[in-house]
Amino acid sequence: MVEIPAFDMPFAARLSPHVDRVRQHSRQWARDMGMLDGQLWTEEYYDQSDFGSFTPLAHPALGLDALVRISDMHVWAWYVADLFYDGFFRSRDLAGAKAFVARLKSIVDNPSPATWTVVERGLADLLTRAPLDARDKASLFDYFDSLLWEVHCNALGRVPDPVDFVEMRRHTVAADLSARLAAGPLADRLPPDLMANSTMRALVDAFADITSLKADVFGYDRFGPDTGIVTNAVQVVRTFFDCELQQAVDMVADLVNARMRQFATSVEHDLPYLADQYGLDSSQRTALKAYAETLKSWLAGELLWTQRTGRYKPYPMPSPASFRRPTGLGTSAALVR
Repeated sequence: MVEIPAFDMPFAARLSPHVDRVRQHSRQWARDMGMLDGQLWTEEYYDQSDFGSFTPLAHPALGLDALVRISDMHVWAWYVADLFYDGFFRSRDLAGAKAFVARLKSIVDNPSPATWTVVERGLADLLTRAPLDARDKASLFDYFDSLLWEVHCNALGRVPDPVDFVEMRRHTVAADLSARLAAGPLADRLPPDLMANSTMRALVDAFADITSLKADVFGYDRFGPDTGIVTNAVQVVRTFFDCELQQAVDMVADLVNARMRQFATSVEHDLPYLADQYGLDSSQRTALKAYAETLKSWLAGELLWTQRTGRYKPYPMPSPASFRRPTGLGTSAALVR
């Protein structure tokens, strides 16, 4: 088993006071959709992973309605990811994966099919509650296509090039969609050309790299090459540099920490410069600052959840952990009231 290195986190994690209600709702929703029937997830595994506490940590300032909707989206995405790992990556079933993705895309275009699998039923329910705009739909399709890319690499047994891997991994974590979920309507208050600026894109890319590469470290023992899966950042680095496993783990962690420093520097120095460059008024400057704060909260909460969840244990056992209050270095902020 790999030794998990320390990860830098300059931001404080906070926890929404709605955590218990969100946890209860999302567990019931997962059960209603059929996700806890034991074919892929059991109720014990769901409780151990404590999926329902992720969103209250990542989005501590959101209201209850937004929290339960976004939490269900994350639960569904985790279920899809696990289905791909167990159903397509290990079996190297590219044809089956393509058919599955085609079906999901058809659900996005028409969320009321005659027959539903668990994944289809969950996606249709999410879409009827919160229809996607054109950009969100494009991000979701990019996510589906990136999963096919991973299946293709695993089917060939081909460890991808590090640059290609990092770029594609941003899609497999739906970075654009996650950033917009974190920001809510804040981004709509900012000029579109500012949001498309290369500096803002670099900020979102750093946000994505921190999340995806760190998950590959924590998930190596469960989702790494020993299970037949080659699309993992640690394995990519290990293969490219021909180094020992722990050395590769440490190199990925160093990259994550470097991206965190880049993210923090950009928030502190680049965003005020952009505000001046684009002539933002006071309301827009407030929105830009709030946008950055939501991404910071997401990163801090996501790290704390990742450190505590049982999702990445190789052999999940029914031992749910408590997320009622963040503790430890960097998590001293009080609950959001």
